[in-house]
Amino acid sequence: MSFSEAQLIAWMQQYLWVFVRIGAVFTIAPVLGARSIAPRIRVLLALLLTLIVAPLLPTPAPVEAFSAPWLRILVEQIVIGVAIGFVLVLVFEAVVLGAELIAFGMGLSFAQLADPLRGTSTPVLGQFLTLMASLLFLVLGGHWMLIELIVRSFTWLPVGGIGWDAGDAGYVLRFAGWMFVGGLRLALPVVIALLIVNLAMGVISRSAPTLNLFAVGFPVTLVAGLVLVRAGLPAFQENVAALFEQAWLLLGQLLGAHP
Repeated sequence: MSFSEAQLIAWMQQYLWVFVRIGAVFTIAPVLGARSIAPRIRVLLALLLTLIVAPLLPTPAPVEAFSAPWLRILVEQIVIGVAIGFVLVLVFEAVVLGAELIAFGMGLSFAQLADPLRGTSTPVLGQFLTLMASLLFLVLGGHWMLIELIVRSFTWLPVGGIGWDAGDAGYVLRFAGWMFVGGLRLALPVVIALLIVNLAMGVISRSAPTLNLFAVGFPVTLVAGLVLVRAGLPAFQENVAALFEQAWLLLGQLLGAHP
């Protein structure tokens, strides 16, 4: 059995395009692409998934390496992969936004820790809620749904097929706005309750001028905030699950818009 040069090039490019798209997803996606996971592990996961998916796809037409069409296809795969991961990252950014608002109301905004999942510094409360969101992502089977979505994306958006337009980019921009609202929704109950606590402390300080408000108010606000966060965890789980559901729906619209 002999193969022509064009067949060999097409076969190699078939694996290359799949690997580039999957690798782009694992570069930015939450949990699976977390900074705490070594780059070597992410590359191996992308390579393993490529070896499974690529043989199931039709062989694309060969394209001359480093030509304009070749570069266009390469950029398309990177953009598609990054977009998939970016939509899910927005959910975690909404959680961090809500945590920062709560931490500000509790007086913990100055307490920053290095977040291994995001590779940046976040408030202590933000790291805790991000970890909760990551566990919820795994419990809901988000990692399997992400892998399934990646595999289906090659059917909905085949390599070298129809790309995205400005309308599809508008979906992502609107979703970013929804995530901002989602972050406010996560924090609003606790922030309002802490505001009531602060108002109560202000009334007490006016009625008892000798009371050291800074010595009493900070511990009271801190304890009240922790109690409210603990009491609001069930609602937090429901809201984050709803945000993930919106993210999956958006990804289905983006990837399934061009069957």
